[in-house]
Amino acid sequence: MALTIGFPIWIALVALGLLIAMTIWTNQRELAFQASEARASQAELRAATAEAIVAAQTVMQSATATAVAYVSSPEAALDRSLGVVLRAEREPTEDNLRSLNQELGPSALGFVRPEVEHLLSGALHLGGDSGYEREVVASAVPAPDQATVQTRERWTYDERDASDRRVRCLIETSEQTYTLERAGRDWQVQDIQLITSSRRDCPSP
Repeated sequence: MALTIGFPIWIALVALGLLIAMTIWTNQRELAFQASEARASQAELRAATAEAIVAAQTVMQSATATAVAYVSSPEAALDRSLGVVLRAEREPTEDNLRSLNQELGPSALGFVRPEVEHLLSGALHLGGDSGYEREVVASAVPAPDQATVQTRERWTYDERDASDRRVRCLIETSEQTYTLERAGRDWQVQDIQLITSSRRDCPSP
């Protein structure tokens, strides 16, 4: 009778042990699977991060190369020259006029000089709304030491007297072609050919 009762208990214990072992094995497999998935996710994340870094570096290098190319371009030299012209007309000091004389070649200087002399003769300067907008229509480098840049521009000449009172205000819309030549490592505006030009009064303030 004791043997009959003990046998089912032994079977039950073995079954229980097998169930526990199976549960442990299943849990270990699940943990191993989860760890594998985590490693795969981390690998994908590292790959995506590396790809993003490479893409960002490529964009940065391209932007840097573009910026460097622009700084040494005829268009950039023209922008600097136009800035010198505007500064001399805003503040016609000896230093600014000297910078203007050094910035432009003789022919180009002769093109802008009448406007500067008009301001000087009337003890005027540009102020207030004065400024310009410039759009490049076409550019070319026909020779290593020569370039041409055609622009469409809109200048506002807000002429002021010594007390900064508006004397006259004009808006000039024009198209012109600039001829630039190499001057060392930079470009210098040598000539300005006016294509079209029209002037009108500024809107009433």
